[in-house]
Amino acid sequence: MDLSIAQLSYAVCVLLLASIVRGLTGFGFSAIIVTGLSLVVAPAQTVMLALFLEIIASVRMLPSTWKNINYKLLAALCVGTAVGTPVGVSLLVLLSPDVIRLIISCTVLIFAVLIWRGFKYTGKRNVGVDCFVGLVSGVCNGAAALGGLPVVTFLLSTEAAVVATRATLIAVFFCTDVYALLVAGGHGIITSQTLVNVACSIPLLLIGVAVGQKLFSVASPAVFKKVAVFLLIGLSCVGLIKSCITFL
Repeated sequence: MDLSIAQLSYAVCVLLLASIVRGLTGFGFSAIIVTGLSLVVAPAQTVMLALFLEIIASVRMLPSTWKNINYKLLAALCVGTAVGTPVGVSLLVLLSPDVIRLIISCTVLIFAVLIWRGFKYTGKRNVGVDCFVGLVSGVCNGAAALGGLPVVTFLLSTEAAVVATRATLIAVFFCTDVYALLVAGGHGIITSQTLVNVACSIPLLLIGVAVGQKLFSVASPAVFKKVAVFLLIGLSCVGLIKSCITFL
């Protein structure tokens, strides 16, 4: 990429921050990458970079989490995602990413604030509900690599255990991101520049994830949830501000 030294330094900081957050919370990587790097890198390439790196991060983290995965929830989310992802990728090709991010940011911000204020999902938790969450996640993931945010918002509003939530999220991201890349490849979005960007980013990703995992081992569940909720609010606000600046 033709980046200045200042832009490259900024990109390195964004990648490290996103990787540390991914290792700590199990999510948030793509949201930080997409909202941060799209300021200096083409949005479509940013989305593809996020998907590739999410897969690598998940492979790095899965061995230590597979025993805690909720496989019933994972299956339901993947079924919904399988339907929603092609729709999202089509939107990425047809619509402005800023429009998509604006809609996603508004939705996630609303739910994140509800969680912060103590909102609890009291409805039925069945396969249909989980599949619908996966459907929304698939659309968001294919369109802007932000599929994790709807799932995280939903799970944090339930009484699901922190360890199980984190482990399931990691598995969900791996499955859905691999599928999203396969769909994107069919649309010709992945280029040689994408692969170069991924190769250059892997060392930063591995370092950041390792640091985040160390932090998770000493953080309490209460701290985890607080970090996760305020991260959602912050990322949503960044997405809103970026979209507003673009439209103005």
